[in-house]
Amino acid sequence: MAFEVQTASPGDSPRFTEAFLSTFSDDFNRTMFPDNPEVRAFLESTMLQVNSEHKHEILLKVTDPSNADAVAAFAKWIRPIASTDSAAGANAHQDRHENPVSTRWPASSDEKLCEMFFGTMAKHHEELMEGRPHYYLELLGVHPSYQGRGLASKLLKWGLARADEEGVEVYLSSSPEGKPLYDKNGFQETKDTFSPWPGYEQVNMIRPARQ
Repeated sequence: MAFEVQTASPGDSPRFTEAFLSTFSDDFNRTMFPDNPEVRAFLESTMLQVNSEHKHEILLKVTDPSNADAVAAFAKWIRPIASTDSAAGANAHQDRHENPVSTRWPASSDEKLCEMFFGTMAKHHEELMEGRPHYYLELLGVHPSYQGRGLASKLLKWGLARADEEGVEVYLSSSPEGKPLYDKNGFQETKDTFSPWPGYEQVNMIRPARQ
């Protein structure tokens, strides 16, 4: 039985959190998110919360066919929201991506580092896309036990296919490890990069719309 991309359900948040903390376990991420009950509760209720009311936010998972309880890989896509432009009296797409991360960080987190990292990403996102409709890959990770099996590509191409159908751009902010995958899939690096941690450069990337 092959690995397949599935839409997450509300009960998946604890499993997403387990996979997230296993995937992002370097010193930089552990400083922001130590693995403790307080941080797990925070992640489950904010970044990794599955909320059916937020239909523009899509949490995806890849499960292990031999172990249904394990989340092998995960992604969070945010799609453009179609809305009515009352001033123009016509339907229009607007970039109304909301910042899903609470600024009330857990006490055990490094608040200044979290504010700088996520605040800078949000600022760059807003400035670079300038309100244009686009798909936003907010999060992508593969559990260390399942890396090297093409699962990240599966989750990435899920969003790329939909963006191409709608003829819109795709935006993301990449870790150093993720950049080669995005390079291979048509993303272009912007000039707005930043280094939140010694030896770590966060790269903002845009994939042009394909008509």
